[in-house]
Amino acid sequence: MNRLVIIGNGFDLAHGLKTSYKNFILWYWAEWANRLLHGSNKEEKDKLCSFELKDDIGLQSWYLVWGHYYKRINPVEDWQTCDILDKVLFHPEVCNFPITSTLLQKIWKNLLSNWVDIENEYYKLLTLQLSPVRDIGKCVDPKTLNSDLDFIKTKLIEYLRIEEKKEIKALDSIREKIYCPIVERDIAIENLKSIGIGDSVNKAPDRIMMLSFNYTKTEHLYVNPNFNVQVNHIHGCLDEEDNVIFGYGDEMSDDFIRFKELNDNECLRNMKSIRYMEAANYRKMLSFIESAPFQVCIMGHSCGNSDRTLLNTIFEHKNCVSIKPYFYIKYDGTDRYIELIQNISRNFNDMKLMRDRVVNKTYCEPLVPKSK
Repeated sequence: MNRLVIIGNGFDLAHGLKTSYKNFILWYWAEWANRLLHGSNKEEKDKLCSFELKDDIGLQSWYLVWGHYYKRINPVEDWQTCDILDKVLFHPEVCNFPITSTLLQKIWKNLLSNWVDIENEYYKLLTLQLSPVRDIGKCVDPKTLNSDLDFIKTKLIEYLRIEEKKEIKALDSIREKIYCPIVERDIAIENLKSIGIGDSVNKAPDRIMMLSFNYTKTEHLYVNPNFNVQVNHIHGCLDEEDNVIFGYGDEMSDDFIRFKELNDNECLRNMKSIRYMEAANYRKMLSFIESAPFQVCIMGHSCGNSDRTLLNTIFEHKNCVSIKPYFYIKYDGTDRYIELIQNISRNFNDMKLMRDRVVNKTYCEPLVPKSK
């Protein structure tokens, strides 16, 4: 029997890498703060933002703002990123129209609520095209929306390349979970009855595929030459920027059918299920799950709707005999097991099959132990 290890962003976070979308957006604003602090022009802009000093403040460059416009108690103290952003984002008497991208506006609004999902915000804006009565004030042209997403993807890759250079170490608790035996209690009851896998349980998996949804290569810390291990970056990786897939992957929804009926290729350009055709990674995954019965282990993936199509293909496959989620423990000691199961359920059409295959909490563990 084989094991398919699904790796998501929580895997990187468990190793101390700041790879969440929130971390990325904060880095993006820190870059802007530095640009404005040293800017020699009256206007500074990129694809998403345009900061322009108002004429009535009487200054011709951003650099002069910090020394002349804002009087500080301690003028030699260094400006902090948060101070600069507070001035330009929330003091309209200084500048005009800081955020020109509707997509970034939505992302920033959610970040202020302490949660951001770039791919989901992209998809919600895209679905406005499907409204019978389109509100021109809210709709974003799909071509513009895709252009903004492309720019965000480029900046995300730049940020992740910085994070990936950090020195990290493998965790024994994760290594043990990847290579531990597949035990009988984790196998779906229907499979114990109908599939001849008696000789496959209670021993190490024959083959392992680490199916990473990340662009980093943290999982390479765990490649063991004594096992038959294959790494598959289903969405590409940082050293192959042209193959990075960044978008949305839920063709199980009614919206996907309606997008196809619009006959506008821009509405389908960043659908993951279509972008999978540009590389061989999806076919390699299919070949693996078709080859033999397999157990799924979920490590750091939220199983949200942005990957729903692919996860449904895996979870409801005839050879899938077990789905074991490793969950996250919050700072207050509570965990996210139920939240993860709720997300997993949305990737199933057959709820009876879901209840049979997903390992109950009694036999599941945190991805990493709670630090004392």
